[in-house]
Amino acid sequence: MYSSIDYRYSPGLTINNIKQVINETIETNILRKPAPTRLRELIRQIRACRTAAEERAVVNTECAYIRSTFRETDCIWKCRNMAKLLYIHMLGYPAHFGQVECLKLAASSKYTDKRIGYLGAMLLLDERTDVHVLLTNCLKNDLNSSTQFVVGTALCTLAAIASPEMARDLCNDVERLIVSTNAFLRKKAILCAFRFVRRVPELMEDYLPKCEVFLADKNHGILIATITLITEMCEQSLPVLRYFKSIIPTLVRMLKSLTVTGYSPEHLVSGVSDPFLQVKILRLLRVLGHGDSTQSEIMNDVLAQVATSTETSKNAGNAILYETVLTIMNVESENSLRVLAVNILGRFLLNNDKNIRFIGLLTLVKTVHKT
Repeated sequence: MYSSIDYRYSPGLTINNIKQVINETIETNILRKPAPTRLRELIRQIRACRTAAEERAVVNTECAYIRSTFRETDCIWKCRNMAKLLYIHMLGYPAHFGQVECLKLAASSKYTDKRIGYLGAMLLLDERTDVHVLLTNCLKNDLNSSTQFVVGTALCTLAAIASPEMARDLCNDVERLIVSTNAFLRKKAILCAFRFVRRVPELMEDYLPKCEVFLADKNHGILIATITLITEMCEQSLPVLRYFKSIIPTLVRMLKSLTVTGYSPEHLVSGVSDPFLQVKILRLLRVLGHGDSTQSEIMNDVLAQVATSTETSKNAGNAILYETVLTIMNVESENSLRVLAVNILGRFLLNNDKNIRFIGLLTLVKTVHKT
């Protein structure tokens, strides 16, 4: 059975021979090719520049070096060089010559390379580039990977740069991941569906029944992603808006539970229970209750509860109050609630934080114009 393999001892293969080969390899690949500048060192050099001309000189020198390494087929520093190129791109300098390298790194079997490659794709590629189309096959392969972090990275990339063509080609893969038992992948797949719906509205029909099921999930990340997707679909389609009016009691119970919940360190932010989820629920209620007095009446009590019980000493609480005011003003709420909303805006105007004073004044101006 093992006849094709020769296990006999080779007298020419000694410890000294092995050491010689290793030393020659190290000398060829490392000693003769000094390691490039690290990203943190490049950042220090750029920040130390006193003039724009000095900064351009540093950037041009580094870009020339990075471009030369991209031409080498056996360069072991492509990941580090791509990270530096992305930083240079964020400073406003051209970095288009790194687009093809992003695709190569994304197709790598090493996760460290793949992660940088996909990050570069999100920053450097858009629908007008030819390389953007070539990324579809790489994404499809990674969406079927057995490693959740590879799949998660592919979903993040797809959610950021998916074109209509990509959405149509990969919608089945994303739909499969949406019903995955892995919560880490499911929430990313739902946000990916958000991008698909925005780019290809006709795909939203595939997600309607699934969204109702996901609202019963206990994972707050999945709830936030689901409510974000529902809000987008309701804003795009009037029939979908009517379809989701039935979930208003569920949203009201969810919001009421968050306002009266006990100490939960996993979701607590500055003494407020998951302000991110509360804000998402309030936004969706605002969309569902607009122009509908019957549905608005269902949410009156919980809006009053949120407005009167939310802690205002921290930004997290003020963010919830701001969304509460917007919701009260945009649904068919009671007059007493509107007076309460105006009083909250008045408290915003007395706040020491300039940002809170600004949004309070801006919202008050919009309210006056509406009335």
